[in-house]
Amino acid sequence: MQLKVLPSVCSSFGKGIPGSLGLSFAGSADASGSHCSKRCPHYGTRCYAERLESFRKEYAAKLGRHSAQGVAATARAALAELEDGARAGFVPVWFRFNVSGSLPPHPTADDVQALRALCSWLADRSVPIHLPLETRQKATRYRRALRGLGVTVRESGTSERRFLEASGAVSFVAVGGGVNAAKALAKKRSRASGRPCYVCPAVAAQKLKTKSGRAKCGACTICADPHADTVYPSH
Repeated sequence: MQLKVLPSVCSSFGKGIPGSLGLSFAGSADASGSHCSKRCPHYGTRCYAERLESFRKEYAAKLGRHSAQGVAATARAALAELEDGARAGFVPVWFRFNVSGSLPPHPTADDVQALRALCSWLADRSVPIHLPLETRQKATRYRRALRGLGVTVRESGTSERRFLEASGAVSFVAVGGGVNAAKALAKKRSRASGRPCYVCPAVAAQKLKTKSGRAKCGACTICADPHADTVYPSH
């Protein structure tokens, strides 16, 4: 994954179409100030974001600043930046939270207020939002915190069993077997849940080396759909 570091709070990212933005609040896995749960199966092992941060020092430093100032201050700074962009004629076409890292397991009232203001601004402008969170408990807590805004908080399944059993929007990384294994798991989830489940086209295109310009976040909006689920081939 390639990620362009902007001299700003938000960032663009390689999996997104032009006009996509991401916002992260801390580094990944065992980074200083990380919010990542150790229950995540990729913590300190297969975490693609941690690998990215290890050689993108400027980006890692940016995440460190966000962690130091906290969720509320980072969310408010992102909102101010978006408002400035809108005055200049730019509104993002896709918004991804937690490109790296996560959100804290127990947000403060100030955190929730700032996140709600940011998500409300995006929702009012019909910007699709991808907000992934590891663990059922964390996803449940943020769904309650952001209720009424039309934001899909997507649980990142910590095991295949949890992925198959989850009742709400969920995703999972299929480790081993490539795109075909991911397709098989997506079908298994659909049979178990009665919900549509798709393989992420952006990651599939990376694995298959198709170089498709349309297999990107923003062109695909599955992760913002509360009624659909996602499988990512290991990446």
